Amino acid sequence: MSAQPSITESAKAAGVTVETYADGKAILAAVKDGRLPASVLTEIRSGEKDIEEVAEGLRAATAMKARRTPINRTSPVKRRRRCKPAVESVLRAAQKILKGYEDRVTIRHLFYRLVGVQAIAKTEREYQNLCALLAKWRRSGDIAYTDFIDGTRFYYGPTLFNDAQAALENTVECYRKNLWATQPHYAEIWVEKDAISSIVAAEAGPFGVRTFVCRGFPSITALHDAAQTFIEAQQAGKEVHLFYFGDHDPSGLCIDRSAARALEHEFGVTGIDFQRVAVTPEQIEELNLPTRPAKASTHGLDWEGGCVEIDTMTPTALHDLVNHVITSLIDVHQWQMSQKIEQAEQETLRQVAAALP
Repeated sequence: MSAQPSITESAKAAGVTVETYADGKAILAAVKDGRLPASVLTEIRSGEKDIEEVAEGLRAATAMKARRTPINRTSPVKRRRRCKPAVESVLRAAQKILKGYEDRVTIRHLFYRLVGVQAIAKTEREYQNLCALLAKWRRSGDIAYTDFIDGTRFYYGPTLFNDAQAALENTVECYRKNLWATQPHYAEIWVEKDAISSIVAAEAGPFGVRTFVCRGFPSITALHDAAQTFIEAQQAGKEVHLFYFGDHDPSGLCIDRSAARALEHEFGVTGIDFQRVAVTPEQIEELNLPTRPAKASTHGLDWEGGCVEIDTMTPTALHDLVNHVITSLIDVHQWQMSQKIEQAEQETLRQVAAALP
């Protein structure tokens, strides 16, 4: 086997020299330090790529990197602040959006809704500015603290009661019969982001359907645990349904497809009904959802068209979709019979609680 030519030899063969091209040395250095693949030299040699175009792309990437402001350093670029009318316009838009919600939402969800109505731009800096403004508005009373939920911070520990009476009263309030026990189906809802989890769970919860937050690509541990639940449901004679809500973009579409493949090929779960409920191309057109360009990633190399965040859908639209997919599975007669039994059992618990001295 003949020895492969070194990078320097390939460069010379490709005509990439300081004498021939002013940018040749920069391209060679970029190949050596990994900023450009070594194959670019062969592509230049074969004529697949133009050396001047490669050099221009390298200069643009270098300039973009130089514009990034390091953490904890003063930016040489003076940031433009919103004038008072502009800030008040954002406040009014936020108040209007929040007024239409019955459920608490995340700040990230409100951010995407504000982007959707073109009140702010979709940048991380604008998100940070919104967080600061919302803190100010909550302290001033312009926006309620209770409008928001933080699903990333919570307590660990047992639930405690002052006495047995309080424990029984809590049991009466919390008791829910598994109405799906007499149904031929088992269903779960998976969402890509925590930003919509409270909205989806508020509609799914009363039906006794659980909501799982993937937070991007679900971990192998989460997939394993889900697979065990699905297999047990199938062994009990249930048809398993998994309804997915995620972004319409290259990564978002890969998440549910990747999860479906892993459940089948890695954990042996076959025959489940795995549906993408949102976002779909039809919904983008029907609901006139705002789009954005695809992010630069390996998933988006062949992507055509705009991308849509699931967060841009209104709570009403999300509630309607959740309600539809769940109620389409329910045997109404059997469901109503189970509800009557549930009510009778709740009444029994109330009588027990009331009988305690």
